[in-house]
Amino acid sequence: MKLRAHNLLANLLVLGLALFPALTSSSPIIPHYFRAVDVSRAITPKQVESDLGKALSQGTLIFGPSSRAFTNATERWNTRSMPADIQVVIEVAQESDVATVVKYCYQNSIDFLAYTRGHGSTNTLSKFRGIEINLSKLTNITIQPDKKSALLQGGVYADLVIKTIWSQGYIAPTGSNGCVGFFGPALGGGLGRYQGQYGLISDNFVSLNVVLANGTAITVNATSNNDLFWAMKGAGHNFGIVTSGYIKVYPKKANTWHCHNYVWSQDKLEKIFGELNKFQGLGQIPTLMGVNFGQFSIEPNISKTEAVIIWSFAYDGPAADAEKLLAPFNAIPAISSTKGDVSYSELLTYNITSQREIYNLFNQQIAQNPGLAPGARVFFEGYSSKTTQLIDHASSSYPHRDEYLLVFFAVATPPALETFSRSWADKTLAIWRAGQPGRRPATYVNYAVGSEPLESIYGYDGQLPRLRALKSKYDPLNEFRWYNPIIAY
Repeated sequence: MKLRAHNLLANLLVLGLALFPALTSSSPIIPHYFRAVDVSRAITPKQVESDLGKALSQGTLIFGPSSRAFTNATERWNTRSMPADIQVVIEVAQESDVATVVKYCYQNSIDFLAYTRGHGSTNTLSKFRGIEINLSKLTNITIQPDKKSALLQGGVYADLVIKTIWSQGYIAPTGSNGCVGFFGPALGGGLGRYQGQYGLISDNFVSLNVVLANGTAITVNATSNNDLFWAMKGAGHNFGIVTSGYIKVYPKKANTWHCHNYVWSQDKLEKIFGELNKFQGLGQIPTLMGVNFGQFSIEPNISKTEAVIIWSFAYDGPAADAEKLLAPFNAIPAISSTKGDVSYSELLTYNITSQREIYNLFNQQIAQNPGLAPGARVFFEGYSSKTTQLIDHASSSYPHRDEYLLVFFAVATPPALETFSRSWADKTLAIWRAGQPGRRPATYVNYAVGSEPLESIYGYDGQLPRLRALKSKYDPLNEFRWYNPIIAY
């Protein structure tokens, strides 16, 4: 089921890979020749239908804000990232329609934005005005005859991919949330439960069918446009629209994953994070322990004023093997502990002093504004990363292979409390940074909010100059500038 946006609320995200240190200087001034010329014009569905309708496939829909379909076709998980003005939605019926629409927009100086599931949270999306190219009808999934890859169309999402290929005896790396699009996260590298075994989602790209900014449709892989293939595996949002792609698939090894969920009270915090540091030390999370998720949150059935610590582990294999690894956590007295085996289709180190400070701050802020409690979370994610780290760093533009812990903060807030919530977010970030002094910030592009230094997103080791050179080759007018762009808007 598609995740609904918070009605009249906004999520404030402060996040990154591992714990943040101080910010570095921002990127240099962007040369003028990378900037697109903004053309302010009124675009209507009637006009687009007249100009373009006959060139599009049967079944393609063109509609605007007055249509009943508009809200569902443009909704976003985070309302703060809602584009300023989507004037027309074109819901394409065939892959070829994407190139047709992009070419039309390019020739008529109309901005365009591809949309699949609407989960990006960056505020850079809020600057967009123009035509949305909706890919939601492009959902075909076909296991190839060699049984080593599958062809996925650009509108597929994680849950659809998982269930479709699982039913045929295969798995493929996807993101960890089933309702999120497949290619959106993948173009930012793509973290997920299988990365310890098979690498990032983008490490499993075989070949991509991409529409460039001028409407040209090209094949991108290791032998065709291989420079762009490198860029698409980590910074792909800046270069093109993926209408379909061949992705590696693997025979499923186990019929079930073992899951164990814990709820602890705050007095166990230091012990919990001490054991987590041993468990995750230096990126050595056990390969089959695909992911562990944690959060600080208010659970009203336990306490309305004091946050609890919730942690979940997911293991690709038998319960007995998983529970041996989880013995240290089983030894920590919990408010509740639940476990079970489910089909997958259903399913660095922490500075401990800093985590205590963040927890205390969480309770203090909730005490000041109890109404924020239902939508406030401090999240922790830890992924098995053995194969991700072993893959040649130079094979893709993704810069964070040696990062394996993610932390972020989110709160759903009404407009009247946005200033308060932003201050809370800033304080949380400051504690994270102070927890690892001297360490450069690292930000996962798919969790970025748009205010981070570009080096923290795209890398400190020469990735940005190379990406910008490719930008001048493949998108010289900077048409793809809406999602944490490497060339500022």
